[in-house]
Amino acid sequence: MMKKILTSMALAGSIAVVAQELPQPSPSTHLEQRVGLTDITLDYSRPSMNGRVIFGDLVPFGSHWRAGANQNTKVTFSKPVTIEGNEVPAGTYSLSMIPNKGEWTVILNTKTDMWGVDGYSQDQDVLRIDAAPQAISSVETMRLSIENISVSKAEIVLDWSDVRIAIPVELNTMELAMANIQKAVTESPEDWKVYRNAANFYNQNNIELPTALIYMEKVIELNPDNWYNYYLYAQVLAKNDRKKEAKKAANKALDMGRADAAKNNAPFNYADTIKRFVSGL
Repeated sequence: MMKKILTSMALAGSIAVVAQELPQPSPSTHLEQRVGLTDITLDYSRPSMNGRVIFGDLVPFGSHWRAGANQNTKVTFSKPVTIEGNEVPAGTYSLSMIPNKGEWTVILNTKTDMWGVDGYSQDQDVLRIDAAPQAISSVETMRLSIENISVSKAEIVLDWSDVRIAIPVELNTMELAMANIQKAVTESPEDWKVYRNAANFYNQNNIELPTALIYMEKVIELNPDNWYNYYLYAQVLAKNDRKKEAKKAANKALDMGRADAAKNNAPFNYADTIKRFVSGL
């Protein structure tokens, strides 16, 4: 009986050792970033230089590299994107690279359960592009990030050692936004906020300005008691070359805003902004 107890204790001890949490030399990272209307997610492990020469030594030139450590690096796009003219469907892909003294090769592949690049097959590639490495100040721990973000563009950037690789990603944000606007207007034709959101989007991006004006006229019709509605109306009028009406709408917004603020015994913080707008007409 005592032998069985000791054996059980030893087994339990070994299980406890196996289950203990220990630090990893290349910790895993999960990064999410919305760009326009598309979510881009990166999952990878971050190795450090630790005094080593990285590219051309630890990662030999011409070798297929996982762009990280441990399991394959993964990138996920919630909606279709375009990279260097290549359409990439929404989904999750392994991201790997082939470093060279000159241009590198960047690869997206549908196989996402590899240790490193073990089991990789070029037949499952969805993308292969060339990328020129850029010289940077030394980065100790490898990082992937999403940089240079605009409404319809971003870059997936790898920095490690003295090298940067930037992968340009283009998004169909405008097409998606226009579809969302049409859907919202159809489903909620009497909701002034739907029209104002759409007009504000058009105004910010300097597109569909005649339609933005129609929408703002609808907004004023549905809700004439909101000072910001008149300020946005003024901006859209100005961009449609109706500056006299724009000035009138802006001054109305100023008066309404001051009156609203006075009710709460507070300053109207937008007053100077609207004044500058009027003076610029």
